[in-house]
Amino acid sequence: MLLVDFGESTYRFALVKEHERSLEVQTWGIEAIRSLEYATEHILGKVKGMHADTEPVLLSFSSALWRSRVLYESMQRKNASLRIDSAERKIILEDLLSKGRSSLKQRMQDFSGILAEDIHIHKLQILQYVIDGYQVQDIMGFSGQNLDVHIMAVFTLVKHLPIVDNVIQRFSGMPCRIVHLAETLEGFSQRSLQDAIYIDIGNASCRIMMTQQRRTAFVDEVAQGGKDFTLYLQETLVLGENAARDFKERYASGDFSFPLREGVKKGFAAIAENLVRLVYKSLRGIRIPLPSSIFLFGGGSKLPEVKEAFEGNALEGLPFHEKPRISFLLPKDLWTLEFPGKTNPVFTPLFFLPYANKESS
Repeated sequence: MLLVDFGESTYRFALVKEHERSLEVQTWGIEAIRSLEYATEHILGKVKGMHADTEPVLLSFSSALWRSRVLYESMQRKNASLRIDSAERKIILEDLLSKGRSSLKQRMQDFSGILAEDIHIHKLQILQYVIDGYQVQDIMGFSGQNLDVHIMAVFTLVKHLPIVDNVIQRFSGMPCRIVHLAETLEGFSQRSLQDAIYIDIGNASCRIMMTQQRRTAFVDEVAQGGKDFTLYLQETLVLGENAARDFKERYASGDFSFPLREGVKKGFAAIAENLVRLVYKSLRGIRIPLPSSIFLFGGGSKLPEVKEAFEGNALEGLPFHEKPRISFLLPKDLWTLEFPGKTNPVFTPLFFLPYANKESS
């Protein structure tokens, strides 16, 4: 199985074989993105001669190219006493999915100014059915009046389709599947037997996701991430972008004297606190109790000020069962595996990808 995660500033890949709860990593890599075309050709060169082991190819893109949202739709049946047969089930699902398409496009237009005709919906998946307040596996054979569903929408902008198609075409002869990180959470939650809030801090944005009853219940992103820390270093220390990025990596690993660290820490703390405020604003829209576990991962999570900001009081007022526990989620927490990046949170999104095939496990 070939896993590929095209991030905002770097791409990561790993050729793996799955053995129950472990992954055997045969080859892997991480590099700065020059272009998606270059990245794809580089990966293909690395796995050349191993194509028999690469099925399937699971691809992930940054939220700039590939997005997801969870929608909540409802309807009332006219004949509540009748059991739902296959014909009515088909009509109901078509109606609810149509509502989902319309509400997603309206929502994106209201919040982002993106016109309905500019949105391409890749996938609509019903995550949960509720009839008259009772959750059911399927509506077939049930009676009742009020029907509520949770729908996961995966979508992109029409203008991005040629970019995505170009990448897929370069993997010609290899079955490809594009996976949004939100599609992997159910499989992982079923295996880990817990719900959580997942915070993926990338370079240009931060993805916020949540599971409830081990199903994806919320997906959002905010426009802040690792680049904001890099920009601060560029402006404060008068560094070029590459030098600032290298400085940030060394700072995250503790490779600086105390005086130099203290000179940067205050500015980094302010950026991290603003990031948590944006996460708070996003989570404030959730009307259900929040799980008390918050997992941080992605390259931006390595900065100590980020975890410190989440551990502060900035999330007070949200409907948590108890004070949330903040922890890192590393590749080794997802699978039993042996490779040099198993404790690096920048690789965590990559190793989530195989869970997209395990939603019913």
